[in-house]
Amino acid sequence: MPVPPAPRPARVTTNFGEQMTQERRTIPMTRQATPNGECPFAPPEHASVYSKSLHRACLILGGMDALARQLQVPREVLERWIRGEGEPTQRVFHESVEIILLYLAKAGPAV
Repeated sequence: MPVPPAPRPARVTTNFGEQMTQERRTIPMTRQATPNGECPFAPPEHASVYSKSLHRACLILGGMDALARQLQVPREVLERWIRGEGEPTQRVFHESVEIILLYLAKAGPAV
């Protein structure tokens, strides 16, 4: 008697129009950049929650200089962290998440 195939996981469409399964509950990160290409994105092998949150905060604030000023860190250090070359301090990570949360709170609930 043949074994029936396993049920396929339900698919969810994100606010970015991408689809992901409910089994993989991650925030999709597109390769977005500021108009002048100022927010680098870590290559997949170096991407982490730290680099992704810094990248998103960079997009929200409009560039590396604004993010470096807000986080009070040298731009060169910030660029390394965003590219996934090391981890930011806990303070910097928490402040980048706060930037994202405050931005989302202004944007309203996701539909």
